[in-house]
Amino acid sequence: MTVILFIVGLVILIGGAELFLRSVDKFGAAWSVSPVVMGLTVVAFATGAPELAISLQAAVEGKPDLVLGNILGSNVANILLILGIAGLVSPLKITNRIIKIDIPAVIGASTLLFVLAVDGVLSPLDGGIILGALVLYSVFMYTQIRKDRALNRLQQQAKIDVGEPVTSLFYGKYIFFLLAGLVLIVLGSRWMVEAAVEIAGILGISELIIGLTIVSIGTSLPEVATSLAAVRKGDSDTAVANVMGSNLYNILLTLGLTIIIAPGVIDVSASAIKLDLPIMLIVAIACLPLFWPGKLLGRMEAAGFLFYYSVYMAYLVLIAINHPFKEQLEWGMIWIVIPITIVLIVVKFVTDFRKEKLT
Repeated sequence: MTVILFIVGLVILIGGAELFLRSVDKFGAAWSVSPVVMGLTVVAFATGAPELAISLQAAVEGKPDLVLGNILGSNVANILLILGIAGLVSPLKITNRIIKIDIPAVIGASTLLFVLAVDGVLSPLDGGIILGALVLYSVFMYTQIRKDRALNRLQQQAKIDVGEPVTSLFYGKYIFFLLAGLVLIVLGSRWMVEAAVEIAGILGISELIIGLTIVSIGTSLPEVATSLAAVRKGDSDTAVANVMGSNLYNILLTLGLTIIIAPGVIDVSASAIKLDLPIMLIVAIACLPLFWPGKLLGRMEAAGFLFYYSVYMAYLVLIAINHPFKEQLEWGMIWIVIPITIVLIVVKFVTDFRKEKLT
């Protein structure tokens, strides 16, 4: 029965993502808003709903490890897993706006969280600081939306064929489709996560590991579905912006609000400070030299993302079962894989930079 629930949830999730993204495309064309801005706002906020719902529920129930594990795991999965899968399906073009604004914003939010959590607790004051950063980001995005609309109208992009008259019937129809798609996304994700957590509980896996693996992957499924749906339509902007926007909302909205609502402070485990928080920050920072100046995430880089995510998941599983091989895997990553990866990133950056100067 659990397996059937998982499969049905997956089908509902995919159908909901297609319906949701279709509505977003219609509204973006009608409002003269670019796919990047729509991906960073409407799409990212909506697909982040499962993380918000699960984190708030976990906080109320007094499960801090599940809260933090969900956020950290989702942010790592969003970049390594989602962009890895999407990049394998089709190379992703990266816009200047994402490189200059959105990736640095994700790095800034990740750094803020690391600094606040390094003392081992996240207090209501920390939550207020994080929510304050959300207010600043929201004001900035509001100004960006106004500029984006003005520029698009100036370039007559507002004349993009919406396919039907933009009337009250249009808004009623696609608001219904948007909400229906979102409901299906959340419902499908919830069924998949419930099935996976039940299996993990039977196996005796800890809350932190469940949050970092099963729950984080499950709550990232809306981003997976919407990003793949966008890639199939040739819309790299929405796919990448969805990931970056979702990571921002995970930290600034979901975690900030969860800390405020949680009864008391949220304890940050030593394992999260030593491993998971640095990995989330490093993954975000690595996007800059990989995406710029080539402005492309090719299949080779996408495969690398999936490789690292697989190793990270394997390491978490080894920790969960206390397998002695985890020490050898850790040694191999620190002294072999990571140095080689740094060299490859530097070589790619220099090569792309030279090509950019020649063009």
